[in-house]
Amino acid sequence: MAQQSNIVGEPLKVVGTRAPNLDAVERVTGQAKYTGDLELPGMLVARVLRSPHPHARIVRIDTTRAEAVQGVKAIVTHRDVPKLPVWAHRGYVLNERVRFKGEAVAGIAAVDAETADEALRLITVEYEVLPFVLDPEEAMQPTAPQLFPDGNLAGQPRVLTRGDIERGLAESDRVIERTYHCPTGWSGGMEPRANLATWEGDYLTLWASTQSPGRIVNALAALFDLPEHKVRVIATYIGGGFGTKSANHIDEALTALLARRARRPVKLQYSREEEILDSNTRYETKMYARVGVKQDMTLHALDVRYISNQGAYHIRLGGLGTQSTHLYNVPHLKTEQYRVHTNIPNTGPTRGVGDPQETFGVESVMDEVAHEMGWDPMAFRLKNIKRTGDPVARGGAGREDGRLASHAMDRCIEDGARRIGWERRNPAPGGTQAGPLVRGIGMALTERSTGGAQGAAIVKVNRDGSAVVFWSSTDIGQGSRTTMPMVVAEILGIPLTMVRAVSGDTEMAPYEPGSIGNRTTRGTGTAVDQACRDCLRQIFQTAAPMLEAPADALEARDGMIRVTGQPERSVPLRDVLQRHDRTVVGEGAMVQDQTKLDVERGPAAHFVEVEVDRETGKIRILRYVAAHDVGQPLNLTIVENQIEGGSIQGLALALGEQLHFDQRTGGCLSPNFLDLKPPTMLDVDPRVVEAVVVENKGEDKPFGAKGMGENPCHPGMAAVANALFNATGLRLREVPFSRASILEALSRSV
Repeated sequence: MAQQSNIVGEPLKVVGTRAPNLDAVERVTGQAKYTGDLELPGMLVARVLRSPHPHARIVRIDTTRAEAVQGVKAIVTHRDVPKLPVWAHRGYVLNERVRFKGEAVAGIAAVDAETADEALRLITVEYEVLPFVLDPEEAMQPTAPQLFPDGNLAGQPRVLTRGDIERGLAESDRVIERTYHCPTGWSGGMEPRANLATWEGDYLTLWASTQSPGRIVNALAALFDLPEHKVRVIATYIGGGFGTKSANHIDEALTALLARRARRPVKLQYSREEEILDSNTRYETKMYARVGVKQDMTLHALDVRYISNQGAYHIRLGGLGTQSTHLYNVPHLKTEQYRVHTNIPNTGPTRGVGDPQETFGVESVMDEVAHEMGWDPMAFRLKNIKRTGDPVARGGAGREDGRLASHAMDRCIEDGARRIGWERRNPAPGGTQAGPLVRGIGMALTERSTGGAQGAAIVKVNRDGSAVVFWSSTDIGQGSRTTMPMVVAEILGIPLTMVRAVSGDTEMAPYEPGSIGNRTTRGTGTAVDQACRDCLRQIFQTAAPMLEAPADALEARDGMIRVTGQPERSVPLRDVLQRHDRTVVGEGAMVQDQTKLDVERGPAAHFVEVEVDRETGKIRILRYVAAHDVGQPLNLTIVENQIEGGSIQGLALALGEQLHFDQRTGGCLSPNFLDLKPPTMLDVDPRVVEAVVVENKGEDKPFGAKGMGENPCHPGMAAVANALFNATGLRLREVPFSRASILEALSRSV
């Protein structure tokens, strides 16, 4: 059925189509300029000296010999930086006490990289080496090395209760207890971090590879004690972020500090190793779960204790997402979260924040319950999932004070099951399959906020009928440089080719928090929608006397302004703008309505068929079906690409991606793509991933679309674990599922 436009009775003409990315040619031909490509006259090159110890106090640092090297223009150490936290409330730009191996100790700016590298080797640092701890549960012990004066816990434990968990477990007909573990990971983009800073008097301009230019402005203005209008941040093209570029880091501040000291432009570009160690990693988590069910297949009690490894510093606490609280109707619930500091590198949001890890635990334990009770895992889920109208927390994992609106989890499950052929799964684990190669099918559910919070945009309509849309967040690959112009073209009734996008420049557009948390579609999109309607209001006022009709009786379509219901009474938009005789500028802003009871969420159901070689331990993904409630898709191709790319990231977490740490030295053993093992096309063929778009138009702007950039990476680990169990009878509760772990489990099962 054709989706309806904002003009009653007419279908959408731009939104919902497969419009090509407007910046595709620039990206694939190399014309797109990333921060690392930029150069300024007189530009210096920066390098960073890093700690060889995971935990130490700097007793003395001597830069005399380095300063004497010809071509060195600036050096900064912890003595030279403002004592203002960069990483939440815990860390400065440079610290006198280092808390992970690879932490920045000093920065140098020189005329070229060779000079900077030579000078780095001449800095003398005397350390007092301190004991270190890598495991979060060990770090919780009273005898553990203390990273901070107030201990290793990052804030107080967060506890949420609904009903009475102990009574609920006692009332249950069956209770199972399980433990699940996800290691430290990293989900950054192909582009390593880069920054270019220059000062004009006390005015700072910084080009940065960031998802959140506005947040960088806030941080740098505070750091240098400047009003925000004295700081401009520009994010040109971004080579992926996935959360690792979602907030301020030390590199932006260090680049600006060096540039101010040198009085020349300075560029700092990280190596791959630096990008992995000094952006932010994905939280290691351990999840203890107790589940109680009734004989009638009712989920009666869920108790989750969750411990996350926050690393040395953090930009956001990594606790539970919403899977324990938002997926299922369960009368008795308790979640308990501990966030713990250790001597591994910084942590922070990566795609999905804590949801992939929590989904692995919750959806694995649901499968285990179903197996032990002899239930079909899909039937068990369908009986207990939340549906439209069910109570849900409006503010995340808090009290249930809202109602689910336009929630199509049941359709996601049914569509995905039909596509994968759920009836083909083994009725018992392993079935009767002979030979080394066995197959199995598994599933997992997830959900997340569809975005929101703040959004702001400006739309300018030129006298020739073309338009420009401005917003300050960045396109990190989610396609907002295309989807936001599509919203403009649809509302203004002009061709997409007549709309231009300008994003990622804080001086050109109003403040936004950034391209994070599924928020661009709804946050920025709602603001763009409002800005367009502000433009139309002004245009209609000018057109009203031309058409001899009230302004509120007009509409825009096909480059014309016309009387609603009387398309023959029309005038070209260009003629109206010529009469208006000036540029039309509209503003829009989105602020989350805290009083609204109806809450739109983004549910999804993923299904996977795997083949396992019992002789080698190799897992092969045969099919992966990802069904998502996306509301009204703004661009079908972009939505499908988001689902496919996120699903592959989830599979990467399941099949091998992991940061390893040396227990003797505290150093990271895999700060590169070779040892980190992100999948290639040889590991996961993109053609096996099938994106299923479940259209379920919501009530929110723009056009009932739902943000869903993060959700697709959530279910991969759990879906593969459940399919592996269906194929072999092996239940693995720790990812990744390496060949070695599968072979070891097979040997134990013999």
